[in-house]
This record gives sequence, C-alpha cells and structure tokens, in this order.
Amino acid sequence: MVDNEKLTETKEKLDVKREEKILNANEKRTNSKIKIRERVLEKKKIRNEKRIESHLNLADTKIDDALDDAEMEIAVLLEEVDLAIAEDKEHADLIIFKANNYMEEIMLSTQLRIVKIKNQLIRNLEDDLEETLELVALEESIFDLKEKSAVLETTLRGKIEAEKEELKEKYGEE
Repeated sequence: MVDNEKLTETKEKLDVKREEKILNANEKRTNSKIKIRERVLEKKKIRNEKRIESHLNLADTKIDDALDDAEMEIAVLLEEVDLAIAEDKEHADLIIFKANNYMEEIMLSTQLRIVKIKNQLIRNLEDDLEETLELVALEESIFDLKEKSAVLETTLRGKIEAEKEELKEKYGEE
C-alpha cells in the first residue's frame, strides 16, 4: 500500500513538472512569435518612414526645380525685354505689356506645376497612410497577443503553484 501511495505521489509530482515544462515551452514559443512580429513591425515602420521621407524630399526637389525654371525664364525674359526696348524705344509700353503677360503666364505655369506636385505628394502620402494603418493594426495585434499570453501564463503558473501546494499538504514537505 505504501508503494502504491509513493507511486501516486511520484506520478502527481511528475505531472506537475510536465505541466511546468509545457508551460515554459509554450511561453518560449509565444515569446518567439512576439519577437518575430515585433521585428517585422519595426522593419515595416522603418520602411514606411523612409518612403514618407522620400516622397517629401521628391516633392521638395520638384518644387525647387519648378521655381528654378521660373527664375530662369524670367531672367531670359528680362534680357529679351531690355534688348527689345533698346532696339525699339517707341514701342516700350507695348513690349512691357507683352512681358507682363508672359510673366503672368510663367507664374501661372509654375503654380500649376506646384499644384500637380502637391497632388502627387498627397496621393503618395495616402498610400503611406494605408500602410501606417496596417502597422497600427499589427501593433495592436502584438499587444493583444502579449496581454493574452501574460494572463494565460499567470493563470497557469497559479494553477501549477496551487497543485504543488496541494501535493505538499497531501504528501508532506520535500
């Protein structure tokens, strides 16, 4: 009878140890999954930030180019106006009127280019926003997974500790 009792005690203790090992293995597996997801999330965040920065830099460069082109056109226009007035002083008012109209055309053309650049930037940033929303969802799922695994781990550890206490009470201290 004593051997049977000792056998039962050993079996119960081994069951508790097995449950602990299973819990530890599950905890490691869950932590591994979380770390992988966190690395993926971090890489995606970095890629998304780089894309946004790239889109902003590209738009900035294109706007600078548009303004530089406008400045060059205005400089050429001013030289042509000076030459035309020097050649035909009698029609200076007409030359200046035409130059003003052409300057207005340069300004409107430049503004149109800038608006097109801004619209392209907005489209690009909208795509980036969708990616950012996906990242937020991924972040939330990682947080939920961490929270659930922490609750489950705490519950199971409590259960195992309770079983150990029961065994100590039932079979005495080791």
